[in-house]
Amino acid sequence: MRVALAQTDMVWEDKKASIQKAEKMVSEAAKSKTDIIIFPEMSFTGFSMNLEKIGEKRDCSETVSCMSTLSKKYNIAIGFGWASLPDKKGGKGKNIFSVTDREGKLIAEYEKIHPFTYGGESRVYEGGEKLVSFSFKGHNISLFVCYDLRFPEVFQAAAKKSDVMFVIAQWPETRSIHWQTLLRARAIETQSYIVGVNSFGVRDGLGYSGDSMAIDSIGNILGQLSGREGMLICDIDDRAWELRNKFAIGKDRRENLYYRLLEE
Repeated sequence: MRVALAQTDMVWEDKKASIQKAEKMVSEAAKSKTDIIIFPEMSFTGFSMNLEKIGEKRDCSETVSCMSTLSKKYNIAIGFGWASLPDKKGGKGKNIFSVTDREGKLIAEYEKIHPFTYGGESRVYEGGEKLVSFSFKGHNISLFVCYDLRFPEVFQAAAKKSDVMFVIAQWPETRSIHWQTLLRARAIETQSYIVGVNSFGVRDGLGYSGDSMAIDSIGNILGQLSGREGMLICDIDDRAWELRNKFAIGKDRRENLYYRLLEE
């Protein structure tokens, strides 16, 4: 599976301008015979709490429709983030990670489980309640968003069926060492391929260094892009399951004991 990591410097709260930039990357990825291109969290607005300006109705998302069109136009799957409006008056929005296939069909949609309370996200967005995975090019892929990376339990749960994890983010440069370390840790712990896609640039007073990377199931970095806008293309093989069968860390986990210890 060939994956393109699109490390974009999106235009703050301007979907139209950001999508115009993104289309150039989609076209370039398609020419490189890439199977899927992944964009950062809230891909075309930046990490904004201005839900009235950037939010979209869940059942008629402009962003989903646009990415569906680009998938069909360039014959490539696309993973991207966007913000949905509340389902009911007085409610909160959702921070969403969606994937369209090369025919433009929506094949996966994940709601970020852990809003970033420290950054004010939980005041505007509510957390999702379920893990999401989908089959693609011989792999089973689970989806995560940014702050989810700090919670290893959900990655362990996802690894029961998935060998690849996509993590999209708006992770500030001031904590970039955390981002890089946690991505590798999640790969090693779960014996999974991890694809982490972050943004680059300065938006709303915060700087982003990117550091997007793909990591194999034993923690080796397959490729990394730092300090600039750009695209990184990496190939993911199917050796994670082989490793898990040979070096069976998962079989040695004692989850029932862990639950009991937590209750105590």
